[in-house]
Amino acid sequence: MNKGFLKRISVRFCRLIAAPVLALALTTAGTARAGTNLIEIEGGTTDNFSDTGHMAVSGLVKTSGTTVKELNITIAYEDNFNLIDSFICTLTNPADLAFSGGVPVQAAVLTISATGDKCFRTISPATTFSNLGNALNFRSYTVGNKTTLVSTGSTLKDGQGDIVSNVALSGEVDPSGAGSNQAGGDRLIEAGGGAIDTDDINNPSGHMALAGLIRLNPLKKGETTGTAKAVDVTIDFEDHRAADHLACHLLIPGDVSYTLSKGVGTLTLTVGSAGECTGVTNTGKNIVFALYVGGAKGRIVSTSSTLLDSDLDVIGEPVVVGEFSTAGGF
Repeated sequence: MNKGFLKRISVRFCRLIAAPVLALALTTAGTARAGTNLIEIEGGTTDNFSDTGHMAVSGLVKTSGTTVKELNITIAYEDNFNLIDSFICTLTNPADLAFSGGVPVQAAVLTISATGDKCFRTISPATTFSNLGNALNFRSYTVGNKTTLVSTGSTLKDGQGDIVSNVALSGEVDPSGAGSNQAGGDRLIEAGGGAIDTDDINNPSGHMALAGLIRLNPLKKGETTGTAKAVDVTIDFEDHRAADHLACHLLIPGDVSYTLSKGVGTLTLTVGSAGECTGVTNTGKNIVFALYVGGAKGRIVSTSSTLLDSDLDVIGEPVVVGEFSTAGGF
């Protein structure tokens, strides 16, 4: 079995880290923060072969009393040295979360179960793998309704039994803003993180950043797919290995589409015109995010991309996480 294959498995496990974070933030000593909370986590990882990578997590969790009632999170991971190692995990099983201790300091453990959780390769979503019984650990710090967290360890193993022991992730859990979990109106978008193109095998990765303003058309009753009324979003990508880059300025309302049901959905940014990107025609290429909305606040994390850099390589494995909130909703 080659080294690249082993790395791939290990990294996927790491993402599952994000879920425990939610649990600990939601519960205090004997008292729980009821309602909807949003999570955002990112950081670096190193596998047992000393290959570095990047991980990002975003999600939404609903609680009632001391019980986690609903859990929806997405974990994205990219390995800087092997494209097939990168993966996406989706977690939907509240029973995965266990927490202990009282505020202001708590511990949380996420143990992967066979119910509701799914992990697959970023570049090959049909290729899934099991992480059953493996776990990740966090420590959280809570003051009032604000919680920050950091990873403390991992017993996750790759497909060959190698432990993914080096994770350095941090983030926060916030209560949702006032209002419904259906997005609408002016939304500020801001996100950043690691990204790797198809020419970066055995080489360091790159970085992607984006920001802008999107005015969404609200969803009508019974609808789950929406559009935008106005868009102004800037996307930048730089390659650490070479001078490859990407610079796009999206201005066409049709460049944006989204799905949303009960606060969980997707956000897609598609280049609609050759003039929107500098140097390389990216017409029809896109980047897709998992979308989580709670009132005024929203979070996104990338799940796929077909965007091309200046060397015409696909930036196929972004790990980009950030905000999608109304003014004051951050």
